[in-house]
Amino acid sequence: MRIVYFLPGPMSRGPLGPEELVRRQAFLNEHAFRGTEAVVRETENGPASVESSAEEYLSVPGILEAAPRLEAEGFDAMIIGCFGDPGLAPARELAGFPVIGPGQAGALAAAQMGQRFAIITVVDEVVPAIRRQMRGYGLEGLVADIRAVDVPVLELRQRAEQVLQTLETEAHAALRAGADTLVLGCMTMGFLDVARKLGERLGVPVINPVLAALKAAESFAATGVRPSPRAYPPPRKEVSPLTVG
Repeated sequence: MRIVYFLPGPMSRGPLGPEELVRRQAFLNEHAFRGTEAVVRETENGPASVESSAEEYLSVPGILEAAPRLEAEGFDAMIIGCFGDPGLAPARELAGFPVIGPGQAGALAAAQMGQRFAIITVVDEVVPAIRRQMRGYGLEGLVADIRAVDVPVLELRQRAEQVLQTLETEAHAALRAGADTLVLGCMTMGFLDVARKLGERLGVPVINPVLAALKAAESFAATGVRPSPRAYPPPRKEVSPLTVG
């Protein structure tokens, strides 16, 4: 089984460099089931990171171009490398294999492990977009709180200790707001691999969206479950994400 983790921006050309792609691929393969190969790919164009609805929309064309191409390359499932799940529905229309949104996978996992969950993300500007995202998934009523650590995506790794401390502070506030389960609301945050440590400190489940997405991708690929054409009907005419008209 081959799973592709697709970054909606050219991360290798940013401050994290190509070594970050190698690190993420190693992390995915470390946590994958035996027999699964996880491969990290990125688009040539797109935002360096996604911290707003505007950047989310800018990342969609690369995802839509990649989804059918990666399916044709022989991958069994695709993970969109952003918690906001940009382009999730149209990517499912254009490609027949499972396309997994980590935000959706993480939230659904939290809904199974608790009754009300909170999402802790990067910056306050992302909070309204996540609220709209959860409403679109029909999960808004299960969201007790959405909070932020106020650290930009591209600074998370270099400030990892501070991020963990702030995560714990914000998590306590979320639990006081009525949450019984937590979701990390950023993929870079997920790749810090702090969910288990945070969960042990707090005594509640903390969902890592990276692993939730990986296991969802493996499960659907292994069982042959594909997106419903009634929910995600393939377009009647040929679609190019890079042309308008």
